[in-house]
Amino acid sequence: MAKLPPKKQEGNSQEWLNTYADMVTLLLTFFVLLFASSNLDESKMQFIVQAFQNHGKFVNTVVSKPNPDDNATDITGVTNSSQDGGGDGTMPQSFDEMYQYLAEFIDDNNLSDSVSIENSAAYFTLRFNSAVFFEPNQAILKAEGKEMLMKFSPYIHALDSHIKTLTVTGHTAFDNNPAVSDWTLSSSRASSVTNYLHTGMGTSVIEEQKYRTRGCGNTEPIASNDTADGRQQNRRVELVMLKDVEDPMDSKVLQDIIKHDYGIEGEPIDINNPGNIKDPTTLPEGSVDKVIANITDRFKDDGSASAGNMGPGAVDGSMFIASDSSESSSGAAAAGDGDQSE
Repeated sequence: MAKLPPKKQEGNSQEWLNTYADMVTLLLTFFVLLFASSNLDESKMQFIVQAFQNHGKFVNTVVSKPNPDDNATDITGVTNSSQDGGGDGTMPQSFDEMYQYLAEFIDDNNLSDSVSIENSAAYFTLRFNSAVFFEPNQAILKAEGKEMLMKFSPYIHALDSHIKTLTVTGHTAFDNNPAVSDWTLSSSRASSVTNYLHTGMGTSVIEEQKYRTRGCGNTEPIASNDTADGRQQNRRVELVMLKDVEDPMDSKVLQDIIKHDYGIEGEPIDINNPGNIKDPTTLPEGSVDKVIANITDRFKDDGSASAGNMGPGAVDGSMFIASDSSESSSGAAAAGDGDQSE
């Protein structure tokens, strides 16, 4: 019987170590991922989620809801404070959301006496009592005013792409005191707020070309000037954001603009059904032309609606034929109606 050939002595192979090393590396990677997930940066994750949800078109700044004790450092809402300001960790993505967020913020921090908000079809308005921003008869922003603007600015910044214009409007109260010019004071205060929004926080709150500044003096009161409380309400600074609406000719948008800019209230206007205007003869002569020209000027995309646009009266006259009744009487405005307690 033939003998089997002797087995060849195998060498000391170490090839199995390669497989073992790969397995150990994969296990290490797996545990690193587990550890990273347990300490997830929520803000960055929300930023990524928003990027996917919005297909890269628009991503809001991701911050926590501001807290009065936080020390804000920049317009994006990043703070040095380790305290959580509350909220769901995201900034609003629509004006409706911003209204809800700010209403809660104002209520939580007892700011209702100093700040109020309005949200309508064409506008979003932030109204501040001027005492928060300025000393009487002064137009230099107080530290308290700067802090207030810093708290609200991240919300505005988050909706920059949805804002057509932001008009900062200064208002005074009528006390028939010639010591201070209402026009100068209201305009200077509006300019101070605009300048701070533009350059005072390191980064402009919105794109520069969207800013507008108006000084209305005491011509647009929201309360009676017969009482001290009413006069204090009239002394205010408003941040009026014109929304970049999809359809500027929408009936609700038109009605809101007409009410806001011209003080004309009535039934909703449907441009496809002019017959729903009950009595057009009650409107001032030429007003319809002016309204159309004003709206056209506001929403055109060629950039010609510049910061010099100070309201309905500043619309380019070549865009419509003004009637005799619409001519301004600049001599009727007295510039000396100041107020020692403005």
